[in-house]
Amino acid sequence: MSTKLSININADGITLTSEPNNSALANIIMNTQYGFDENVVAKVSVTDDKSPTPSDDPLNNLVFSIIFADKVDDSVITHLQGRLYTEGGIEALEQNYPNDFGYITRKLDFTGALDGENDFFETVETKYSATNAEAIKTAINTAKALNVLGAYRKKEVVLAVPATEVEDVEPIVAKRSLLDMAERPRYIVCNEVGNLPMIEAMVEVMDKLNIHLLIDIGNLTDWTQATALAESISVQDHRVWLFWNPNKSRPSNATTVLARKKWRPCTGDYLGQLLLRNSQTNNSGIPPLNRPIAGYDFPVGFRDIERLPEVNLDEEAQNALAKAGINVVMNERFDAGSRWVYGDALTQYDSKTSALRLINSAEITTFTDNTIVGIVKKHLLKGMSSFVKDATTECNRFLDACVAAGLLMPATDLGGRYYSLIITPRADNPFEKADVKLARRPEGCARQVFFETTVTK
Repeated sequence: MSTKLSININADGITLTSEPNNSALANIIMNTQYGFDENVVAKVSVTDDKSPTPSDDPLNNLVFSIIFADKVDDSVITHLQGRLYTEGGIEALEQNYPNDFGYITRKLDFTGALDGENDFFETVETKYSATNAEAIKTAINTAKALNVLGAYRKKEVVLAVPATEVEDVEPIVAKRSLLDMAERPRYIVCNEVGNLPMIEAMVEVMDKLNIHLLIDIGNLTDWTQATALAESISVQDHRVWLFWNPNKSRPSNATTVLARKKWRPCTGDYLGQLLLRNSQTNNSGIPPLNRPIAGYDFPVGFRDIERLPEVNLDEEAQNALAKAGINVVMNERFDAGSRWVYGDALTQYDSKTSALRLINSAEITTFTDNTIVGIVKKHLLKGMSSFVKDATTECNRFLDACVAAGLLMPATDLGGRYYSLIITPRADNPFEKADVKLARRPEGCARQVFFETTVTK
């Protein structure tokens, strides 16, 4: 998906359109891979900094500030600042001013040339005719967007950004985009269970990258429908987690009671808490994956939550949902009061006793697997002896850090050790192939307690 926007400076005002107005006095044309809804505005202001201007670029003294913001809460989406160029974009600037990098960087066109991972616009191109310089100044002033340097009150024109026509992404395209990412994603979230081909494509990505897939099963009011849907998805894998929010709530930014309660998926809140937890790494860079996002310490961040009136979560329902591996947003009573929490920490792994049916154990497993693979790949193409020695040393150092962080526990099958790592040349081809074997016991999660109480004399 590509979005084109053009800020057009016309004789009768400033407009923002999806395509450039070829009859405008000046254009600022921007291309981005992001999309906009109807709640985005662009705030355009221009400041005359009184700097000297060359004859072929008479508007080099005008500094444009373009702020894309959410008109609901006024939060800034992105900000561009720079000057116009006569035409040709960054290519023309590089060709005409090869020895004046400072001149190039002051132009708005330079914003689109950075081409970094977090850049908002792919390209920015400005164009105007030097013969229209005075008319452009007059048009900006008429639009009440022209400021003098150091002015107390800032003049700006606010323009509605055209909503992007969003096209449904084909599963094969989404799959390829995720697999081609330079950085490995750790989580994929699906909130649309009706698109089975997309879920299947995301499962393929999950399996290929050894990451986690979070699925919100949607706005359901019957637990039997929820369990049936879980069975129909039928991905019996520890890397797949299902969530159900059978509740309604107000928007998190609601300021009045007129903001009506409605259903919303819970995976956004869950993912936010997950990433926040992951950011709390120790000195060795190990996140506290042993703590699942569930229970008392991780309340759901929705406002004024209320269960949907048709929903029944009695004991039979909760047992069936747990059997189906569905993590439900529910109200639990604690000694310090009640809280809305994620009531379980189950994966879709089909087992009654395996650690892989627990979310935190599954995360520890994928985290250690992927890190070990990354370390081993770093030492590939060394001499075989150096590879075995260096890879073993660094992998052991990492696994010891995981032990210290509480991610691994002593394993009975390993004679009380926390892990076993063996890296050896392969017997059938010891010159170029090696075996890496890792065994460990991840931390579990206390899901059930059997309470026995006795009154004695």
